[in-house]
Amino acid sequence: MAGQEWIPHPQETQSAPNYVIEQIREALFTEKLKPGDKLPSETELGRMFGVSRGSVRQAMKSLESLGVLTIRPGDGTYINDSLSENCFNPLAFALLISQPSIKTMADARYALERDIFELILEDETRVEQVIPLLEKNINDRKELLSVNATVSELVKNDQEFHSILSHECGNLLLQIVYDYIVDSFKQYLMNTTSGQSTDDENQTIRDHTEILEALRHRSFSEAKIASKNSMNAWTRLMLKQ
Repeated sequence: MAGQEWIPHPQETQSAPNYVIEQIREALFTEKLKPGDKLPSETELGRMFGVSRGSVRQAMKSLESLGVLTIRPGDGTYINDSLSENCFNPLAFALLISQPSIKTMADARYALERDIFELILEDETRVEQVIPLLEKNINDRKELLSVNATVSELVKNDQEFHSILSHECGNLLLQIVYDYIVDSFKQYLMNTTSGQSTDDENQTIRDHTEILEALRHRSFSEAKIASKNSMNAWTRLMLKQ
């Protein structure tokens, strides 16, 4: 159960569900709630916050869709202690609303990749772990192309390549942000992949192989160039749309 010192702030102008969400968010920031904690019942939360049980339930459903918590029927509601693969990606919608330019998106991804490469390369254990994973991913892509795989399968393989990099960098916060960025690229990747020629597909493999070889050489400068080349290739494909 959550800590006894959790005392909500008075409600001001927010809607009741948003007020509940904000109080839970603040409790997590101040560590009055922690990953793995079981929340009080809806009735108790309603009494604590001075809102209806329906408002609490609406807030719980919203937080569950965001991957913040899990509702276990017959047991209770728990703050998640690990990332959920099925959680809602708010960044994807933020990108749709803000409509960033292709260059802005490419620059953001490139900046994050530079940091990821630096973190991987400063630890030999990480380098040794990531190389075989990237090799397998590239070989898997070659196999997918040989059997005329679907666009969805190719995009999933592309995203997995970048997910391998983020998961092996050793920084969970950077991993989360980068994975959100890559996930937000999914629809763009679907569009560019569906229109790729054979040479374009070979370019993707060449770009990924260039990144792999840079890491194999333990060269940060080569890794940055490889990432920039990959971004430039993707930008050219986007401009063809």
